[in-house]
Amino acid sequence: MPISHPAPPLHAGPGVPSRRGAPAAVRVRPAVAADAAWLAEVSRASFAPRLRDYLTSAQPGVDRFWQVVLAHPASFPGRCFLVAEATGGDRLGFAELTLTEHDRAHLSYVCVVEAARGRGVAGALLRAYLDGNPEVRTVQLDVFTDNAPARALYDRLGFAVESTSTWWVADLARDGLAPAADVRLDGLHTARAWLDTYGFAEFAVVTESGPVRLGRPSARVLRCFDPATLRQPALLAAACQEFPEVDRVLVMTPGGDAPPSAVGELRAVNRSLRMSTAEIRARLEHP
Repeated sequence: MPISHPAPPLHAGPGVPSRRGAPAAVRVRPAVAADAAWLAEVSRASFAPRLRDYLTSAQPGVDRFWQVVLAHPASFPGRCFLVAEATGGDRLGFAELTLTEHDRAHLSYVCVVEAARGRGVAGALLRAYLDGNPEVRTVQLDVFTDNAPARALYDRLGFAVESTSTWWVADLARDGLAPAADVRLDGLHTARAWLDTYGFAEFAVVTESGPVRLGRPSARVLRCFDPATLRQPALLAAACQEFPEVDRVLVMTPGGDAPPSAVGELRAVNRSLRMSTAEIRARLEHP
């Protein structure tokens, strides 16, 4: 829903005290288009190499995508990028949040460069966002189960687990995939342009029963947004015929049970937690 909010104000002051020592002086400002390449570099470095094929924010062209977002904020209402700087101007970390309801925000990323970790940078970013958006009472996020430092921070800020998701991947054996004659790809021209520019895309395969949405989080991976698509090999074959570089299919499901698959054996490559808190303001004020 379109909601217009001003950029958060500049914020100067101490970070949140951490377990490693006293807080450092941190200045938080809205990100600008010139930050896009740095944001992409820090984001990519924060993910394990084994997961980068499954993440749009780890693709080589994500800096071009974020540059558009930052240069045209009115076209992305409710979306906010903040950058934390040291007093000398060195960039220490960034956060991206999106207003999902009038009083609820989703934290997509909070990334801190390795040399600045433990200095209260993440807390300073969150505090600056909440100062600039006083109506926000609840913050939600997704975090990988094996990301111990992030989970420790979120525990201290009062986040509680709402649900668990598993990321399943199957290798696509092309010899066993035959496309049906009555399907077509919708949005192909746009998808190819996005892939060439940003490294990720979405499109749809249209069947007699309607369109089926698919994603390309990277060059070699096809994402099914509906687990039932794994039981339609002819549909996936139509997508693979158009994109011969694809060699894996990805699906994310609630819980830990693998969905039925007719395209290959599924293996779990990642698990994530959906967490939220309505205590974040109090916890930031009294860590």
